[in-house]
Amino acid sequence: MHRIQNRNTQDRIGYCLDVLDLFLAKAVAAREKDREFCIALLQYGYVNLEAALALVRNMPLDAKAQQRLRATMRRWARSADRSLN
Repeated sequence: MHRIQNRNTQDRIGYCLDVLDLFLAKAVAAREKDREFCIALLQYGYVNLEAALALVRNMPLDAKAQQRLRATMRRWARSADRSLN
């Protein structure tokens, strides 16, 4: 999470999700629009797959759900790689 506060925010404090946290939240939701967004994040290098996979163990999901999530993210990464070629 990133704290933002400056003249543009009229010195009010705002908090923004880290792109990796956003990726993981969208990956868990796994809606079609989230899938496309996550693939683009991987494709353009905004998210590192290994870093995302490492954080899955910290998520409040059972072991089977974590395994499915990792498989989904790996599949998306392969799709992102194919899109580059």
